[in-house]
Amino acid sequence: MNYFQSIEYLKGFTKSGKPVTDLSRFEGLMSALGDPQRGLSFIHVAGTNGKGSVCEYISHALQLAGFNTGKFTSPYITFVEERIQINGKPISREEFALYISRAREGAEKTGCTHYSQFEILNAAAFLCFKARGCDYTVLETGIGGLLDSTNIITPKISVITTVDLDHCAVLGNTPAEIAEHKAGIIKKGCPVVVAPFQYDSAAHVLKNKADREGSAFIMPENSHIELVSSDLSGTRFLYKGKAFKTKMCGKHQAINAAAAIETLRLLNIPEKHIEKALLTAAVPARTEQVEGWIIDGAHNPSGAGALAELLKGIKGKKVLLTGMLTTKDWKGSLKLLIPLFDYVAAVDSFAENAVSKSEIARFARSMGKKAAAVRDLTEGITAAETQNADLKVVCGSLYLCGEVRKLLIEKTK
Repeated sequence: MNYFQSIEYLKGFTKSGKPVTDLSRFEGLMSALGDPQRGLSFIHVAGTNGKGSVCEYISHALQLAGFNTGKFTSPYITFVEERIQINGKPISREEFALYISRAREGAEKTGCTHYSQFEILNAAAFLCFKARGCDYTVLETGIGGLLDSTNIITPKISVITTVDLDHCAVLGNTPAEIAEHKAGIIKKGCPVVVAPFQYDSAAHVLKNKADREGSAFIMPENSHIELVSSDLSGTRFLYKGKAFKTKMCGKHQAINAAAAIETLRLLNIPEKHIEKALLTAAVPARTEQVEGWIIDGAHNPSGAGALAELLKGIKGKKVLLTGMLTTKDWKGSLKLLIPLFDYVAAVDSFAENAVSKSEIARFARSMGKKAAAVRDLTEGITAAETQNADLKVVCGSLYLCGEVRKLLIEKTK
């Protein structure tokens, strides 16, 4: 298949596939492909918020230290091949088509027709990392951990970022229930690094699983982190008395960075590479500044709260372009954000399961804000830019952020 045929092949599967109760379906696919995941060294990352940032910090530091580093993340922002990267760069369209084609061959061998898009992509990623001879692979789970296809591997280190309420219909309605799924990536004898500032109930679940598996449990104490400053230039903090700065914005980046620091120290990565990785690593659509806009994929109350904390420190007129998915707690998220803005433009053209733009606009008006339901993203950008605001923000679904980001970049060409 060529690139476009491989995209169409992927679209032939649903995003979640037929529900599973174990990992046998994906194990069968891997077996048909010769188990390319075997022999690779994985850093396995699960959690509700912060996975993308932690994966980027870790992979960037490994690259700086001279290691050939693979990374598998989700979702993508602009192009699907962004999900499979080697040394910080997405694989080429030709490589993407090659490994999707090989994954297809394996799928046809098994006779199974109800894989998920994620499983096919995961298979392609493992094939790529094996073929490219990666020294380390930073592997981000899709949803949960326990029943996630990435969980067929035995990691060198497991990492669990902040656990919060998201994907509740699948994972549970309490932090403890969700932590049970995240804890699924903790493997016998493999150390686990857990980000600080967890719910007590979630931390208890994670610690108990580590104890049962005989795994070293590394969780920084909250008091180990001292925030110095956080603004659009980045986040400065002390960790165990040592000064660090991240390029990425928001107080939550100090928490993400602490998890990355402990992971990298376990791997004996020199401190100079850790410091530089934090200072230079960036993830698209994570409080990213693009052409006079802030783009942030905050899509649940925890992420929205982190963005709100950053925006509170910025003075002047603010406008928001937003769209949310019906599968998320969109009201809980927007309650935290809308009070900070003078004008809200709502859009729903970016996804089939988007919340109605009219409903979001009504919700904003009920909070005393000027709001409009706009026809599409282009009209939304224009509507926001005509407000003569000091700060323009787009947030909500990462799908929305990816589309707006692409439009903003194209405008300057």
